[in-house]
Amino acid sequence: MNRKSIQTALIAILMIVLLLPMVPNRAEAAVPAHTESFYVNDFANVIDQKTENYMVNYGVKLHQKTGAQVVVVTVDSTNGTPMEEYATSLFNSWGVGSAGKNNGVLLLLSIKDDDYWAVPGKGLEDTLNDNVLTQILSKSLEPDFAAKNYSAGASKTYGSLIQKLGGIYSEAAGTKSYVSDNAGVFKQVTKDYLNQSGSRYAATTGSGIYVVTIKDTGGKSLQDYTYAKFAGVAAGPIDVMLVLDIGGDNYHVLQGKDVDGMLTNDIISGILDTVLEPKFAAKDYAGGATATANAFYSFFLARADASQTTAAAGSKPAAAAVTADAKSPVKQDTADDAEPIAASQGLTIMGIYLIIIALICLVASARNRYIARFGIRINPHNPRNVRRYGVWTGQPGYGYSQRRYNRQQRHHHHSSSGSGSQSSFWGSNQGGGGSSNGGGSGRSSSSHSETNHGGGGSSSGGGSGRHSTGSSGGGNSGGGGSASGGGGVGRHH
Repeated sequence: MNRKSIQTALIAILMIVLLLPMVPNRAEAAVPAHTESFYVNDFANVIDQKTENYMVNYGVKLHQKTGAQVVVVTVDSTNGTPMEEYATSLFNSWGVGSAGKNNGVLLLLSIKDDDYWAVPGKGLEDTLNDNVLTQILSKSLEPDFAAKNYSAGASKTYGSLIQKLGGIYSEAAGTKSYVSDNAGVFKQVTKDYLNQSGSRYAATTGSGIYVVTIKDTGGKSLQDYTYAKFAGVAAGPIDVMLVLDIGGDNYHVLQGKDVDGMLTNDIISGILDTVLEPKFAAKDYAGGATATANAFYSFFLARADASQTTAAAGSKPAAAAVTADAKSPVKQDTADDAEPIAASQGLTIMGIYLIIIALICLVASARNRYIARFGIRINPHNPRNVRRYGVWTGQPGYGYSQRRYNRQQRHHHHSSSGSGSQSSFWGSNQGGGGSSNGGGSGRSSSSHSETNHGGGGSSSGGGSGRHSTGSSGGGNSGGGGSASGGGGVGRHH
């Protein structure tokens, strides 16, 4: 390779580097991971907790009954990505619906873009064709969406889709009481809501949230009072009790023994600190109790789906891939399958490989020129080579061979000098020193553990009270169903 060829190769490398950013990325839009609840992903924060719990509850029921899944997503903006493309990317990435039936549907609301889009799976092309979807969106979503009442619009549309797929979106409330307002701080509407929520969500999750208010613990500690009350109302091993001590300006939560490994004291403390404490301090006891109960129901609803795999461990749902017009059986992918590489990423990798190959060619060309000129593979007149190998006198072994010989000579000299150092594969060690092991020191905490039995109830653990800190954990829920290649309908401006 002559000088002109080298210059040509360098110009080609420079052109590759400059052109890479100009290549458009035609891969699917980057999408976020779904939330813990999976069925409602309110990234734009426009759906209140009561409405979200209601939607998730009936989304779980539909999936358990039919395998179909209805998923709603709100985002601030798609950042320029077309609505159809963004919604389809979410659908495919999350694996909405049953893999065998391809019966999922995803509703996307983009708030700042003032637009929405619904995309169904291939298996719903008859049940939710474009005409049906258009009617549902126009009737259930458009009026509230135009009025920016996103929570109401999302709930109505979610219910319409649930019912269209054979599910229910309302049911008669049970008569079991989950509220004991001994302090008289709740209005009837609050008690009705807590009782109805308890009956509705306990039927799905198996866990009930009991709320108790008192003015006097009768000389007992609040913790002991909570233990006794837990057993007295025959709360079960997967239930939770919240006690508000109005007279003592305190509160306490106790979870059943079968859920204390999942709903830990740290998670409870996080809920109490962020949800209950501000309202309790402001003496908004009804608002605090309602918000706390909703937070606990949200936790349990996110883990209620029978298809979920080890929710407490945060397992990732399986996803499937199939185009919208595929006629062959759906192909199921595992959750650990590799993600497709975007076009720009592939070109970048290719460019790196080309650069490496070009550099190898340049080195080989230089080596061949030195061999032809000096009979050795390096330039003997290069100052760096002179420092490393000495002055070249025409010997054919000049360079790497001579360096190996010098190293062997130095090694032989040091080995015979009687040095007291010891060496190993990992290196050498001289002198004294010490070693230690262990996890180090961190934050320490303690809790009182106790088991209380009585009246059919069973609880364990110290629970959590006021003025505690912690962080909430979580898991994943989701489908593992089929994907869509596009389609669906959106807003008609």
